[in-house]
Amino acid sequence: MVANNKNYEIYIDKLIEELDSKEKDLCDIDTVYIGGGTPNLLDISLLEKLFKRIEKYTIKSKEVSIECNPDLINNDQAKLFKKYHINRVSMGVETTNLTILKLLGRKHTKDDVINAVNILKENGINNINLDFIFGLPYETLDDLCNDLDFYFSLGLNHASFYSLILEDKTILSYKLEKKEIDLPNDELTAKMYDYINYRMKNEGYNHYEISNYSKDGYESIHNLLYWNCSEYVAVGMGASGYIKPYRYTNYKTLKNYLLNIEEYKDLIDFEEEKKEYLLLGLRKLKGVSISLYEKRFKSSLFNDFNLKKHLDNGLLVINGDYLSIPEDKMFISNQVFLEFI
Repeated sequence: MVANNKNYEIYIDKLIEELDSKEKDLCDIDTVYIGGGTPNLLDISLLEKLFKRIEKYTIKSKEVSIECNPDLINNDQAKLFKKYHINRVSMGVETTNLTILKLLGRKHTKDDVINAVNILKENGINNINLDFIFGLPYETLDDLCNDLDFYFSLGLNHASFYSLILEDKTILSYKLEKKEIDLPNDELTAKMYDYINYRMKNEGYNHYEISNYSKDGYESIHNLLYWNCSEYVAVGMGASGYIKPYRYTNYKTLKNYLLNIEEYKDLIDFEEEKKEYLLLGLRKLKGVSISLYEKRFKSSLFNDFNLKKHLDNGLLVINGDYLSIPEDKMFISNQVFLEFI
């Protein structure tokens, strides 16, 4: 554990060094997002070292979020969050089914989540998001119903429900390849998505992005920056930022990050920017503003992209000034996205 703690300290020092190098790009920011895994795994003194360095940004930002594991949240952390202007916490719950949680390698329980929510609220942090995953191994509609019931019992204002995506070289992908686990079929997974939409809307939540739901005024400001194709500065291992005309990605391992920070930088040309604006905008239930597209790019959305096929088959619709994917087609939105990738 000593070696790990030393690595964490080295990493935070390097992250602060990267922040210093990007100071000129950080002069006008609206949100701060502290994520990338489990920041609250860090010792309280290292967290404070980082928070002190970024306080000049957090003190004036509209939204300051941090990702946390629920089983690691304690009163000292919550007090520190409040002290340094963190006003939104996002926790990965994934599911309340303990058997499935164990398959995912997660150690928390429902009681850990309840305790974490209570600690945050007691310290004046009421903007709390919970992340869930559906389509998990052996998951049933009853399991999903239990997850939703649990979420509603907490009285929170934001939730994310992501369909399981199996990444290469993960334990789950290995187990699936070896036929050691089963996943719900596509029909059941689609039913799960429809059920989530039904329950969330019935409880007064706005479905404002493919996987995100909020009460009025609690939409994630930071995530909307991504979906509106805005610029953002990112620091840390594996971080990916966008400062026109470049998108850059940092090294994912500590060894390489300490040596050279950035792994690669891609030039986003004008045509690629148009495509990203369309694809990211279509993730929002509201869709892409036709007039704002024309104002930004001085061209027509309908001239730049062949949209007729999906307008004819109903995967795309026009509502006033907005081009969007209907809510009942959102689960198969990849059929639209793949057309333009």
